[in-house]
Amino acid sequence: MNSKYSDTTLVLLVNLGTPSKPETKEVRKYLAEFLSDKDVIRMPRIFWLPILHLIILRFRPKKSAELYKKVWTKWGSPLLYNTYLQAGLLRKRYADKSDGNILIDVAMRYGEPSLENKITEYYQNGLSNILILPMFPQYSTTTAKSIASKIHEISRKHNNFDNNLTINIIKDFHANEKYISALADRIINHRKKFSSSKKLLLSFHGIPQSYIASDEPYQDQCFKTAKLIVEKLQLKPESYDIVFQSRFGKAEWIKPYLAETLEKLGKSNEDDIQVFCPGFVSDCLETIEEINEESRELFLESGGKKFDYIPCLNGDSKFIDALESIIDNRDHLAISYKRILEKIT
Repeated sequence: MNSKYSDTTLVLLVNLGTPSKPETKEVRKYLAEFLSDKDVIRMPRIFWLPILHLIILRFRPKKSAELYKKVWTKWGSPLLYNTYLQAGLLRKRYADKSDGNILIDVAMRYGEPSLENKITEYYQNGLSNILILPMFPQYSTTTAKSIASKIHEISRKHNNFDNNLTINIIKDFHANEKYISALADRIINHRKKFSSSKKLLLSFHGIPQSYIASDEPYQDQCFKTAKLIVEKLQLKPESYDIVFQSRFGKAEWIKPYLAETLEKLGKSNEDDIQVFCPGFVSDCLETIEEINEESRELFLESGGKKFDYIPCLNGDSKFIDALESIIDNRDHLAISYKRILEKIT
């Protein structure tokens, strides 16, 4: 085996995923992979798969493709572009200080560039140490555990290659001081440029309420991140709300819901709001379309007067500082991906 990377650590920035093109066929392929993940959809397969293939994958891809077309860039989806941007900025940092023993690359849990292709490519070239850095600050079984499950599947497929390959993972960084500072500064700098609003909504991605259990600290970590932001900004209780977005289906998800909050605020005297999504480190379809378009429309139609969206961290230098710090302290912060599968916290 080629030993080109024998003394090198590969850091893989792993985000959710994206279709390769904003076309119905490609979106259907992406959604099929995403919504077939047992860590994401826990409904028994005998019930879920007919719903997925006979209903959702027949109708949703066309609608989603139209939404992707609205936000698509010449570099691909905003999520893909921003993740490569973050990786590129990190590469510049390590080019100056690591003597080439830190590599930075990008993989997606669903779609391309695939986690499997990236891991096998580097492994076949002699690399023996990988750090998985999920671009999900708050741990969830639907994200970080799903990544760990996929790595386990890849290992079994390739004859348990992790006997010769160390794969560690950063489980979360929801309370990382530099991450919190980057979030707070993003809000401060935006408000300096565009003015403040009466109410700040800190919106996190939702998950079904039934997922909240001993191995699912996601909701608590969202509240912790929000609390640290609020303390950093010294906000008064009446000047902010914590909400959850992207509800899918009819099941109860963690509350309060963003949509219901927007309607309530629009009908009240709180007619001037800002929305920021601390759990999204990259702007993507959920922030650009769902928040800055659909949520804006809902709030204004409910009687609100001013809706201001604060962009995600994306390539913010202070967020790159946070990622660099996490990588530099990986010996203390990372755990084997197998520990997540064993539910060892």
